[in-house]
Amino acid sequence: MPSSTASVERLFSLMNNLCTTNRNRLSQDTLTALMMLSREGCRQLSDDQTSKIVEIFKKMKERDIAL
Repeated sequence: MPSSTASVERLFSLMNNLCTTNRNRLSQDTLTALMMLSREGCRQLSDDQTSKIVEIFKKMKERDIAL
């Protein structure tokens, strides 16, 4: 058992930064993918993990909002 909860607290903090009131409809898969990208970075992920994340974003529907 870890003697500190700092790593868990960092993950919750990251999740709260990603899932804001403006982005409250993120699916679990999308939120997980964003957390992995934010935490690990593109270069740290395996090819399989990167492919799964790309597929998640490919399946997302287009939005009518121009950014």
